[in-house]
Amino acid sequence: MGQLFEQVSHKDNEDTKSLGHEDAGLEWVDKEGRTPFILACTKLKLFDGEKTLLQLGSDVNAFRFDCNGETPLHHAANIGLENTVKLLLSHGANPLVLNDDFQTPLEVARAQGYSNIVRTIESHICLFSGWMREFYGPSYVELFAPQLLSRRVWVVIVPTGSQNPTKPFKLELVVYASLQDAQPRTVIPLWKAKLEEPKSDQSDASVMIGPTRKRQRRRGYISHARRWAQVDWRKC
Repeated sequence: MGQLFEQVSHKDNEDTKSLGHEDAGLEWVDKEGRTPFILACTKLKLFDGEKTLLQLGSDVNAFRFDCNGETPLHHAANIGLENTVKLLLSHGANPLVLNDDFQTPLEVARAQGYSNIVRTIESHICLFSGWMREFYGPSYVELFAPQLLSRRVWVVIVPTGSQNPTKPFKLELVVYASLQDAQPRTVIPLWKAKLEEPKSDQSDASVMIGPTRKRQRRRGYISHARRWAQVDWRKC
C-alpha cells in the first residue's frame, strides 16, 4: 500500500496512475494519519499529483485523524497553497468542516495571514461581498452628517462551520479594513442580531441591525450604494 505514497512523493504521475487503476489503496492511511491525497496537498511541488489522484477518485474531503484532525483543504489553507485551494473547491471540497481546533479552512487561512486564500474561500461561499462605508463619529455627527466621518470597508456575509452539518447554517457579517487584510476587523454574528425591516416609504431605505441582548456595544454605520444601514454591534 505504501507504493502509492512513494510514487506521489517522487512526483511519478505515470506510476501513480498505474497504481491507482490497480486499486493500490487510494484511501490507505499512513502512521501519521495521511492518505496519499492529503500528503500531496501539503506540498507545493506535488500539485500535478493532486490532480492525478483526484482523477483516480481520491476523497477530496478525507479527514486526517491525528493531533491536527484536518482535511486536505485545511492543510492547503494552512500553508498558503492557493492553486491547491482552488482545485479542491472546484472538486467539491467542503470549506465548512471543522478541524480538531474547531476551525474551518477559512479561519485557518485568516490565522496564518494568507489574504489570497481568505478571498478565494470567501468568494466561493459568500452570500454577499462588496465595498461599504463604515461610520464611526460621535452620535450627533452620525445623525446630521454621517458622511463626514466614514471609511471604506470590505464586507462579506458567509456561513459558519458547524459540528452538526444537518442543522441550518448560521451567517456572519465580516468586516475587513481592506482587501489586503486576512484578519477581519469585526465579525458580527447575524443569528444573534435583531433586524428591523427597511421602511419602503423612505427615499433612502435603511435597515438597522442590533444585538438581541442589552450589552455594552459600539456603534457604526455601513452603507452600500445609496442604501444605508445603521449597525450596532459588540465585538465577538
